[in-house]
Amino acid sequence: MVATVAMVVMVDMELAMVIRLILGVSIVMGITVDENGYIIYCPCMGRFGNQAEQFLGSLLFAIDLNRTLVLPPFIEYNDKHVNFTPFDKYFRIEPLLEKHRVLTMENFMFNYAPTIWPREERFILCYSARGGRGESDQDCNPFEGNPFKPFWYHFNVTKFVRSLLHSPLATQFTEAKYWKAPYKNIKVLAFVGAPSPFPTSQEAIPLQRHVKFSDYVGSVAEKFRLDRGFVDDPYLAIHMRHGSDWMKACNLLKENDMTQLFSSDQCTRRIGVEVKLPYQICTHSTEQIVSDVRRALNDLNKNKNSSVIYISTDNDDKPLWRILSSKFPEQRFITPTATYSNGASISEYSEHPHFIIDAYLLSNADYFLGNCISSFSAFASRIRIYSYQRGRTTRFFANDLLKQSNNLKDEL
Repeated sequence: MVATVAMVVMVDMELAMVIRLILGVSIVMGITVDENGYIIYCPCMGRFGNQAEQFLGSLLFAIDLNRTLVLPPFIEYNDKHVNFTPFDKYFRIEPLLEKHRVLTMENFMFNYAPTIWPREERFILCYSARGGRGESDQDCNPFEGNPFKPFWYHFNVTKFVRSLLHSPLATQFTEAKYWKAPYKNIKVLAFVGAPSPFPTSQEAIPLQRHVKFSDYVGSVAEKFRLDRGFVDDPYLAIHMRHGSDWMKACNLLKENDMTQLFSSDQCTRRIGVEVKLPYQICTHSTEQIVSDVRRALNDLNKNKNSSVIYISTDNDDKPLWRILSSKFPEQRFITPTATYSNGASISEYSEHPHFIIDAYLLSNADYFLGNCISSFSAFASRIRIYSYQRGRTTRFFANDLLKQSNNLKDEL
């Protein structure tokens, strides 16, 4: 009996060694540990669109470093307060695991951190020192500002033993090979911000095919369609950015000759030459909106008879909705707070849809008109390109302005 037990233990040890050699993992306290290490970061730049954009770059960085990526929650802002939504509430984990090793931060902090990331081994990384109330000018100041402090405190991380400044190394996948030797003995690389450029690199964008909405999001979005009366209808979805904060950003194009702003690469890379971004591609006149919507409906109605236009927006501009619905009397306009038809409101709602519902509906629309500059539009566009390639057209407001010769950048 004793010999049998000993043989079983030996076999288990040999099996564990094989697994360790093949996968680079080991079993500690009942959990599978990635011996190549982990990457954790705070998605502390911007709202959902920016966070989703940098997630792709962070995943590519983790792949090239061959470390497990810890998936942070999405940071949502409610006035001055921040809320944290676990990654797997909005997106499925399984499709990501088909590409690389990932786990949620909630899982990591509860099951892994007590063993492999003890408090005395918690370092924080940043490219260079961040301004704040740190004790030295070599401090990353990871708790300085909002949402940095709330993010780490949410996971009961209230102290890092030391800051590690990684300049001149950048958190680019192209430099991943230079990271391995200097940081091989640090199990967890924790970054103040996402280890990804913004906008993310073109090489990271195809990873979008592994980002799939959760069943929860799908069910809530379909119930929303049912409640708003277009569950079975083909529809055109448009994403309009024209809130006050957005207008301030667009003014940069008035004041400067710029060839890139936020996620504009999603439009300019299709042209193949560098162009100056026109102001109208960031925020659009009513005439431009009407023209692009008319063309979209003409295209869509060649194959499907659409009578619904869904509007996702940062500014519930009711006078504009009335104008648009009067221009297209055969369409119902589903806006954040009302449905319009032929210039008048026909039903009203007390609550705005959550942004993840907007993201789902833009991604799944039969035809999508987005904003070239917006990272939120970019998210929906990438879903459509890499998940729904057939029969779902994606265009952008005022995109034709990029092709006009007077916008071509003169390199002479």
